[in-house]
Amino acid sequence: MNVLLISLQRDLDVIGLKCLHYYLRENGHSPHLLYLPNFSSGQDALKNIGRLISDLSPKLIGVSLMSVEYHRACDLTKYLKVNFKSVPVLWGGIHPTIAPETCLDYADYVCIGEGEGTILDLSNAIERGEDVTGINNLCFRLDGRMERNPLNPLIDNLDELPVYDHIPVNAFIQVKSRISPLTRRLFRKYTRYRGITYSVITSRGCPFSCTYCCNNFVSRLYQSRKIRRRSIRNIISELERAMRDNPELEYINFQDDCFLACGDEYLGEFCKGYKDKIAKPFVARSIPIYITKKRMNWLKGAGLAWISLGLQSGSDRVLKDIYKRKSLAGDFLKAAKIIKDFNVAAFYDVILDNPFETEEDKIQTIQTLMDTPRPFYTQYLSLVFYLGTELYERASRECPEQIEDILTKDYFIYDRNVLNDMIRLATFLGKRHMNAIVRLYKQGPSGFRFRSLLFISRLLSLIVHEPVTYFQVIRLSMGGSLYKTLRVMPGYFGEGLMRYFSQFKGRKGASF
Repeated sequence: MNVLLISLQRDLDVIGLKCLHYYLRENGHSPHLLYLPNFSSGQDALKNIGRLISDLSPKLIGVSLMSVEYHRACDLTKYLKVNFKSVPVLWGGIHPTIAPETCLDYADYVCIGEGEGTILDLSNAIERGEDVTGINNLCFRLDGRMERNPLNPLIDNLDELPVYDHIPVNAFIQVKSRISPLTRRLFRKYTRYRGITYSVITSRGCPFSCTYCCNNFVSRLYQSRKIRRRSIRNIISELERAMRDNPELEYINFQDDCFLACGDEYLGEFCKGYKDKIAKPFVARSIPIYITKKRMNWLKGAGLAWISLGLQSGSDRVLKDIYKRKSLAGDFLKAAKIIKDFNVAAFYDVILDNPFETEEDKIQTIQTLMDTPRPFYTQYLSLVFYLGTELYERASRECPEQIEDILTKDYFIYDRNVLNDMIRLATFLGKRHMNAIVRLYKQGPSGFRFRSLLFISRLLSLIVHEPVTYFQVIRLSMGGSLYKTLRVMPGYFGEGLMRYFSQFKGRKGASF
C-alpha cells in the first residue's frame, strides 16, 4: 500500500521519520517521504503538493511534527482534508504524543509514543479494509469524544528495526513552491553541514527525567526510564554501509540522548569495533557524570572529535530544585577538565530565560562558564515550558504569565538583556575581562563604566572572539590539523552563520 510520510522540520536529518519509512518498506508497503523544510501555504506550493499526492495515490498520510511545527501542520492538514477527503491523516511525533487533544481538530488520528507498530498496524488495516479503532497507541475522536487506546510495549530489541539510507529512497523535497525528487545535490544543499555528517541513534531512552524535557513526560507515560541499546555488531554494520555508500562523509553523529549512559564493557567493545571498522571522527552527547578519564581515553582513541554536555545552569539550586538534575555544576567542571585534557572539541548547552532563576543564579552560571577550560562552544537555549512536563505544571501554578506560546517560540532565540549578554560573553572573553564586567555590574548595572565596558566587550566578541573560538573548536575536532580544518569549514559555514546571527533576533529590551 502507498503511504506518504511528511516532515515539516527545517532540517532533512529526521531520523524518526526515516525509521518509519524503512519499517514500512521492510514490511511490504510502499512509503514515500516528502520533506517540507520551508513549507509555504501559498497556492502554488499547495497545488504542487497536491499533484504529488495525486500521482502517488497514498491510502494514508502521516505528518511528523514538534510543537514549533504545529501551525504549519494545521495549514497543511486543512488543505489535505479539503482536497483528499478519503485519505486518513495521522499525526505523530513529540507534540501529538504530549497533547493529542490539540491535534484532533485537524488530524483523523494521532499516534502516541513509539510509532513503528502503530503505523504498520494502521497501514495493514487500511489495506485490508478492517476497523482501525482497536489499534494500540492510536488516539481519535468517536462521537465527539476523544478515545485513547492502550500503548504497545516499548520496542526492546532495537536490532529488529531496519537501517535507513543517508539519503532515503523514494523521497521528495519542496524547493520554494516546486516538488522535486530528493537527489544527492539537493540533499547536500538543504541539509545541515552540507551532508558530510551521518546521523545515527544507537539507543532509546534517557537516564534522567529533567523537569523541562520531553523525556520527563515520556518516562511518566511509559513508567520507565529503561535505556534500550542496539548491539555493537548492528551499529557497526550500519555505519560500514553508510561509509560505503556515501564516501563524502566526514563525521558520524550519534544523536542518542546520552551516548555514554552504558556500562564500561559495552563502551569498550564499541570503541574497539569503531576504531577497527569505521575510524571516522564522531560526535556524541553525554551527561557530565558519565565522563571519566578511562572512558575519554577509549573514546578519543576510537575517534571522538566532538562531545556535547548539558550544563543548563551554573547554579546548583536551579539544577537540583528546579530542573531536578543529578548532575551539578561541579560535575560539569570536572567533566569539562577531562575533555580539555584529551583535546576533544566541546559544545555545552545553557538554558536562559528561566523565570525561577535569581540574579545570583545567573551570576553563578557566568562564573561556571568562566571556570570552564577553553576553547569550547556554547549553545544557548531559551527555556520553553512544554506541555506535559513537570516544569510546565509548576509554571502554570506559580507564574502562568511567564508561559509563552510553545507553538511559535523558537528556543534558539533568547531574551536580550544584560545578564544574558554577560552569560554569552563568558564563553568567549578571558577570566580577568569577565571578572571586571561582573564587578562593575554588581556596583550598578546602570553605571556608565559598566555600560561602556559591556558595549565594547560585545563588539570585541562579535568581531574577534566568537569567530576565532568557532575556528579553534573546529580545528580541535580535526586533531589540530589546519589542512583538515580548512577542508571541512565549508560544511560548518551555513550552520555557523545561523548560530552567529541568531543572537541578534528576539530582542526584547536594550542591553546597553
